[in-house]
Amino acid sequence: MAAGTAAALVPIKSITMRSRNDKFIYQGGSDKPGPACEKLLTTLKSIQQGKIKDPFGWLDYVKEPKGFPSINGASTDGVNGVDGSIDELP
Repeated sequence: MAAGTAAALVPIKSITMRSRNDKFIYQGGSDKPGPACEKLLTTLKSIQQGKIKDPFGWLDYVKEPKGFPSINGASTDGVNGVDGSIDELP
C-alpha cells in the first residue's frame, strides 16, 4: 500500500539522458540525500506533522467532528491514531 500527503521530496541520485549517452550523478551517487535535501525534508515533515509553525499557509486543519465515533472506546483527542503513533516510522 502507498499513501501520500500530496507534498513530498525525493532526492535524486542521477539523471540519465540516453539520447546523448550522458549521466549526471549527484552527491557522488550516494544513496543518502545531501544536506540541503535533508533540511528541506525535515522542515516539510515537521510542518506537516504540526511540530513547527507553517509560515507559508500550506496547511488546512481538519477537526474531528463532535460526536465522532471512537476507536475501541478510546478518544483520539485530535491526534493521529489512537496513541499518536501513525506518523512514527519504525
